[in-house]
Amino acid sequence: MEEYGLEELAASAESVVAGLGPLAVALAGLAAGAGRAVTLEEMESLVTERGRELLCGVVQLSVDAQAGREVRLPGVTGADGVRRSCAEPGHARTVVTRLGAVVVRRIGYRSKVRKTGMLFPRDAVLNLPPCGYSWCLQRLAVMFCRSVSFDQGHELVLAATGVSVGRRQLEQIVVAAAADAERFCQDLDLAAVLQAGQDQEQQDQEQEQEKKGLPPLVISPDGKGVAMRPEARRPETARKAAGRPGQAFARRLGTGQKSGSKRIAETGVVFDVIRPDEPRTPEQVMGRAPGAPAPEGPRAVNRWYIADITASCAETITKLLDHAERRDPARARTWIALADGANHQIDVITAEAARRGITITILIDFIHVIGYLWKAAWCFCPARDPAAEDWVTAAGLDILHGRAPEVISRIEAAAAADPPRPGSEHAKNIRATVGYLTAKLPYLDYPAALANGWPIATGVIEGACRHLVADRMGITGARWGLEGAQAMLWHRAIAANGDTGTYWTWHLQQEHQRNHLSRYQDSSPALAA
Repeated sequence: MEEYGLEELAASAESVVAGLGPLAVALAGLAAGAGRAVTLEEMESLVTERGRELLCGVVQLSVDAQAGREVRLPGVTGADGVRRSCAEPGHARTVVTRLGAVVVRRIGYRSKVRKTGMLFPRDAVLNLPPCGYSWCLQRLAVMFCRSVSFDQGHELVLAATGVSVGRRQLEQIVVAAAADAERFCQDLDLAAVLQAGQDQEQQDQEQEQEKKGLPPLVISPDGKGVAMRPEARRPETARKAAGRPGQAFARRLGTGQKSGSKRIAETGVVFDVIRPDEPRTPEQVMGRAPGAPAPEGPRAVNRWYIADITASCAETITKLLDHAERRDPARARTWIALADGANHQIDVITAEAARRGITITILIDFIHVIGYLWKAAWCFCPARDPAAEDWVTAAGLDILHGRAPEVISRIEAAAAADPPRPGSEHAKNIRATVGYLTAKLPYLDYPAALANGWPIATGVIEGACRHLVADRMGITGARWGLEGAQAMLWHRAIAANGDTGTYWTWHLQQEHQRNHLSRYQDSSPALAA
């Protein structure tokens, strides 16, 4: 490129924006250098690396231009009531962006009173983060780290931005970014905002269901263990882990013993049900003829997830019911609770519904029922005998038809006819199966559930325990602190709910208030551009 052409280009760029000339010349040089590259890989690598530097220069130019326009104020008064009238220009602070580091220069205001910090109104205008990384870079880091390990997150951030953020800094960014997550998920006003932001697909689903009546509303809680550091375990778990009464070996656990290193992440979901056009029959649920199409089942839509490792099961169920009430304040819909059979879950749901005056139908996960039937089947059939499957199918059909008492009687009669050895595994399994079915009889009304098109399995929450908790928290070798684990779960739940953009916008508003506006007695100077 001719020298006179570069001079004209620089002059033209300077006439548009002061200081843009060198960047324009560098961009032209980059284009010329890319044109001399032989392979596409060489071109792309050159443009990406040098392009970041040029774009970072554009950001620096913009920041400097704003600094040059900053108006010197007579003084500012802090939240402590002290007026700071001594203006000191030229204070600089470095912020690392997705394009590289930029230096922010601004006027600082101090008072003659000792031990009163300086105030920088320009920081509030720019909403500078308290750490040295820009909000855009932090959001990218959170997006990567909520999906993969922190080590991999470091590699991805470096590859995407050319910026190296240390593992410890990534952990701190993830925790700080979740500061407003709990309030966001529970705030009534925010719920209205989210409801107003439903996409067209969800609206179409609701219109489809309105033709068949109001869609049932389902809540479903469950828990998933997360390996924790010793100081983050629940007190009871830590006590058991320290004692381990009856440990058989010095260097490994015995049969049935657990290390006590995990803490339960209480997980829950609320969703609407799109019912099938035709109710399923018990025979369709238990199996269909080879080649026959699968029957249409109920569909879960508008899912809202929560995952909390600091809360108890009762607190999580309370949050689920709070959200369900926001969806159905008039309580005009059918409320259903799907549980895996844990007595504590059922007791909490029953008590909380009674306290609120809500009528809720509790259904036990049919897959858990089938699991107990298989335990009983192996007590009456030889190992690997195909007759066991026929026995389970027949018993499952009876339970789906509402004949659970007959199944219980049949198991008891078979055990009486051929008693298992006392204390044997078969005796324990028969006792467990009979006890489970007997205790859960009030919650096995599958005929009504199938007739109304309701779900009878906890697949939604089981899947949530996997994709919300296990897929990230169970990465090989991971051991979590309490604060970091809860922050990660909040981020994953918000992402699963499709609220990442809404949350981040609201989070930055809260950060602006916390980090800047709250430091002034009158925030108007801080808002002046």
